[in-house]
Amino acid sequence: MKTNKETIIERIQNYLYSFYAKDIKTARENEIYDCLCRYLMEIVGKTWVDSKGIREGYEVYILSFEYLPARFLPNIIYKLDLEEDIRAALTEIKFDYDKILDFDPEPDLGMGDMGMGSSYLINALTNNNIKATAYALRYESGNFKQIIENGMQREDSVSWLGAGSNWEHRKSFTNTMQIYGRDHKMVTYDMPVVSEDASFVNTLRLFKSDPTVNVDINDFSKGDIINAYDNYINNSSITEFLYVDDSTYEGKILRLKQEYFYSASAMRDFIRRYLLYYKDINNIKDQTNVIINDIHPTLALIEFIRILTSEHGFSIAKAISYTREIFYHIAFSITDDSLERYPIDEIRNMNADIFNTIMEVQNELIREKDFIPFIVEGNVVFKNINLVLSKEYVFLSKILADDRKEISPKISYASLGTDKIVYAKSANKNLYKHLKYYDINSIHTDCNKFIKLKDDKSFINELEEIKFKNKLSLIEYLEVEGEGINPHSIFDMQLSIMHESKRQILNALAIAYEFYYLRDNSNAYFTPKTYIFSGKANEGYFMAKETIKFILGLKHLIESDPIIREKIKIVFVEDLGVRDLNYLYPACDIYSNLTLPLLDNQNFDILNSIFNMSNILSAKGGIIDNHGSGHDFYLMGDDYKTIKARSEERSYIASDFIYQNEIVKYTTDKLLNESSDSFPYDFRTLYDEILLYNDSFNVFYDLEALINVRRDISKDYLDKEKWVGQEIANIMWANSFNFNEIKKRKISFDKKFK
Repeated sequence: MKTNKETIIERIQNYLYSFYAKDIKTARENEIYDCLCRYLMEIVGKTWVDSKGIREGYEVYILSFEYLPARFLPNIIYKLDLEEDIRAALTEIKFDYDKILDFDPEPDLGMGDMGMGSSYLINALTNNNIKATAYALRYESGNFKQIIENGMQREDSVSWLGAGSNWEHRKSFTNTMQIYGRDHKMVTYDMPVVSEDASFVNTLRLFKSDPTVNVDINDFSKGDIINAYDNYINNSSITEFLYVDDSTYEGKILRLKQEYFYSASAMRDFIRRYLLYYKDINNIKDQTNVIINDIHPTLALIEFIRILTSEHGFSIAKAISYTREIFYHIAFSITDDSLERYPIDEIRNMNADIFNTIMEVQNELIREKDFIPFIVEGNVVFKNINLVLSKEYVFLSKILADDRKEISPKISYASLGTDKIVYAKSANKNLYKHLKYYDINSIHTDCNKFIKLKDDKSFINELEEIKFKNKLSLIEYLEVEGEGINPHSIFDMQLSIMHESKRQILNALAIAYEFYYLRDNSNAYFTPKTYIFSGKANEGYFMAKETIKFILGLKHLIESDPIIREKIKIVFVEDLGVRDLNYLYPACDIYSNLTLPLLDNQNFDILNSIFNMSNILSAKGGIIDNHGSGHDFYLMGDDYKTIKARSEERSYIASDFIYQNEIVKYTTDKLLNESSDSFPYDFRTLYDEILLYNDSFNVFYDLEALINVRRDISKDYLDKEKWVGQEIANIMWANSFNFNEIKKRKISFDKKFK
């Protein structure tokens, strides 16, 4: 569809007539936004219809509780290459482009690595013109809104759908299922997933739980309002929030209801679509693959078997065989608290058909050699269902996969890439414009040109100037001018969810050491640093919430010293979203991945920082081992095997270590004895918890190593040629993380790749 400034103005005016009975001269900003979205959906919609019409006999389905699609309006404008025309059109009708974009809400459908990874997969499939559907829940309020006040996290709720969404449309078909004896109606909404060149569109399909009857008229007539709306409240709560606090019994049951509703909705839609397009259910294993991202959609495998056996006459053995051909499981979360299990009686109470199918499958497979039981000590272990019924159980770290091979031969690994459009090209336009000037149109294909420029001083100076401008933009965006952030300082970032395994505590301890060192050595040379944290703490996760208090208390301590606050800053970015990341990554000098290697699976922050020309500090685990050498990271601490052996031998005694290591003793003693006026946090709380569990995440053990490597970083940062040379080497290494790598390694989610 041809478009230009005049066409855009004309279409906006036509939509204003149709939906608002207004002329452009009297239209409000939100009305212009609405009409612009309608016009862009008109363009996308035609391609979407054409893409849906393709029938190549193969489709991929993704099941994930989390996606991070980012704001649709700027993303679609970028892919349609219409920014210049739209800016010109809006300027002519006297509206500000950026203010119009501000009306576009960010879909609150996920967070962190799983959200990034799930969105990357559907985008990569779309860019390769492979028919795919990504299933999600239509969370009304999404994840809780994080508010930082009085030195701690407070949770609030804000609906991203408060004003509706211009990028979804409701489907006419529904489905009904029973959960704990109540009927739940599945309502479906579709959103477009547009390829990089806007030539192909796949679907992000969202499910909402609605009641079959909103209000009980009899209870309402009696004045019993609470019971009258009981059905509405019970059903709607399933798709209200992304994650509920499952530390309580009620929260755990709500999570189970959420997971079953999602799994059943996805599988019923999956089979319905297949029969609509391809007719014969017997061919479904040859024409589809389903990717299960993480633990939450586990019941989808059971529901799939139930549908085949109860509705299509499959034997239990045949249904299991089909499941093992179709489904792949990707393990994103690997900590013990993320591997779910539910009492078998709770599954029975929730839905008898699912309970019966679990029992049938287990009874059928129990004679297999090395069978892994689904039910252990009265609990259904979701991880075991995935191990037994998936074709492959995929880790995103080679060392984790290799270490777990003995559990099951199905365990393998894959290297996912990252969405460079969302997190680099559209977020860091000046960088990629600069690269294009040097004839680097693609970092991946033009890598030799890139390498040749690593000693070009003019090229390096311009890169550094772009980074400096990005830092100024971040400072302005965060509105922290009053804190006096030094744009010449090292911007060191850690942006992951708050969790002990991510070791934000270790990061904060190292900053505390720097503070005390500078206070005790006032003339010491020190490269100024700005430490930027973000990350939400689960509502019921005590240590995560205490970590935030510690970081904010440390921030207060540093700000209370008029000398040191010119050398060290802490910034905490609350309620992190993709829009924030689009400012953070381009301004990042070094990203700190401090995750304990035993629990380090995939870290998209590393890749996103690299493609924005940043250096990396990392523990020796996770993705850094997937492709061997080639990167130029700053590595700290012991490797995976050493840490595992030390843990198994129980040779590390934290209570002894803190007295043997001068740096740990120096830092912790200072924190424990600090005045509450300067440091409004009782460090004894964290200190005692760490020792209680024998420093299980090695935050004391690795403190000296982190401090030492940061000394090296401070020196190297002043050497522009070395600093940029390392960044270029890292980009070359990171290029191997992409969709083609999945094809090459034959960890194939597309049968055509084999």
